[in-house]
Amino acid sequence: MIKPLLSAILVSCFLILATGTAVLAQLPRYVISFTDKKNTPYQLGAPEQYLSPAAIQRRQRQQINIDSTDLPVTPAYVDSILRAGNVTVLYTSRWFNQVIIQTNDASALQKINGFPFVKTTMPAAQRLAPGPAIAPGKLSETVDSGNIPLLRSTAADYYGNAFDQIHLHEGEYLHNKGKRGAGMIIAILDAGFSGVGDNKAFAQLRNQQQLIATHNFTDNTTEVFDFGTHGAFCLSALTAYLPGQMVGTAPEAEYVLFRTEENGMEQPIEEHNWIAAAEMADSIGVDVISSSLGYNLFDNPDYNHTYSQLDGKTTIIAQAAALAVRKGMIVVNAAGNEGNHPWKYLLTPADADSVLTVAAVDKALQVATFSGYGPTADGRIKPDVAGLGVGTVLVNTDGTLTSGNGTSYATPVLAGLVTCLWQAFPHRTNMDILRAVKACSSQYRQPDYRIGYGIPNFRAAYDTLLKMELQDTAYIRQTLDNHPVKAFPNPFNDQLRIYYKASANLQIMLELMDAAGRIVRKRSLPAVDMNYGYFNWQDGLSSLPAGVYYLRVIQGTVKSTLKLVKL
Repeated sequence: MIKPLLSAILVSCFLILATGTAVLAQLPRYVISFTDKKNTPYQLGAPEQYLSPAAIQRRQRQQINIDSTDLPVTPAYVDSILRAGNVTVLYTSRWFNQVIIQTNDASALQKINGFPFVKTTMPAAQRLAPGPAIAPGKLSETVDSGNIPLLRSTAADYYGNAFDQIHLHEGEYLHNKGKRGAGMIIAILDAGFSGVGDNKAFAQLRNQQQLIATHNFTDNTTEVFDFGTHGAFCLSALTAYLPGQMVGTAPEAEYVLFRTEENGMEQPIEEHNWIAAAEMADSIGVDVISSSLGYNLFDNPDYNHTYSQLDGKTTIIAQAAALAVRKGMIVVNAAGNEGNHPWKYLLTPADADSVLTVAAVDKALQVATFSGYGPTADGRIKPDVAGLGVGTVLVNTDGTLTSGNGTSYATPVLAGLVTCLWQAFPHRTNMDILRAVKACSSQYRQPDYRIGYGIPNFRAAYDTLLKMELQDTAYIRQTLDNHPVKAFPNPFNDQLRIYYKASANLQIMLELMDAAGRIVRKRSLPAVDMNYGYFNWQDGLSSLPAGVYYLRVIQGTVKSTLKLVKL
């Protein structure tokens, strides 16, 4: 399911041209890399052709430039691939300038290899007989088979059994300040989301239209409400809403659900599915990616990753995760559950630089034996942080509560809290937020290779960022030296961060006027007792039509006006 305003952008961005993919589901798949993006109809100066307003705003807010990796692949190249023979296009990758196809037509492949704009053709998945819904051992987390009784205590009345996994990080501090994820978008990349369409724990998600998009990259459909429970368990840690029983860490955020895992196989195509999902997340305007997936061994050992490749630069999925961060998103990824196996190390893309890699601890704050070890192959600290991954409270497909073990479940707990923290400080960059989370973790000054910087405390992270806000008067003064009001981002879409000079004890009126001078939105702010102030205007802006506006700030007899553009 994709909201209408997103569909045109997604179609142009991903060139989803194929038909009949269900029939070809068992065919070999190949990654075709192109030499360039010549003769593309898309332009860097017109990103609205292939990025949503939210994606553009995320870049503007963090001063990230649109570059060639943002441009979709050249459509004429894809058309030539389709005309080569019996070929089905699954999706494209603009970041890596590739198209992923299905075919058993050897002559078509030979013709494709002869095109001057084709750089390489690599197999990504071979023909397989139908297998189980999830390959054995692929997702090694365990989930209790029985239900767990409800807790009833004063401290846990609201969160119910989920209290421990939230309180471990003082996440309720954010929630009590009204930061529960509203206005933020989280993407979950996983194997399947059974029961989400009717599970009572996700009633608020459905009723409040917080589920804004779904896509299944294994068969090029929007159907994800099947294929296993792992993704639904992860989603429940984020957005389940059963007050008194179970409440997730970001119950008011919007969500997109992506199925990237294949049935009964472990092959490189899954890394490419993950990349396509991350690119779609970027295009939609996602803020945080929660990924409880990782790779090292494949059905064909020729594709296996070695530890020396876990340097954050070698595997294509690690490159993609790092690119997602450079596009302004936060990527939260599980470390993996190989700690008590011969491999014992992280799984990729957990090795990627700037990805928040999550280890697992128990309620006694001891590292779980299964939690994957660092460091990366190039010696960097990994994992980065740890969350409750032993006895994590989850929701079954029937709406009852259960618990599970795995870094997969610690990951969404932390992804939700990171989202709420960013909601509180939306003008901060993704790296600002990550630095605050690490700096306010339990062993920041003595990190290790089991839980990295330790267990994050989100009360401390919030207070640290707030202190930075209040003490950053030099930045505010510099910003306001030449004009008593500034607003970011400009152009804007659905929110404005407004900085202004203030006169003590005078009420402030904000008026947003259209190009004709008509007041279309108005807000009054209480008097302040400081020389500078700021206001994050989030409500009522997304419904305004695109165009030129003027922001007027009135305080007593002083009036200041600023020109703005609405995307």
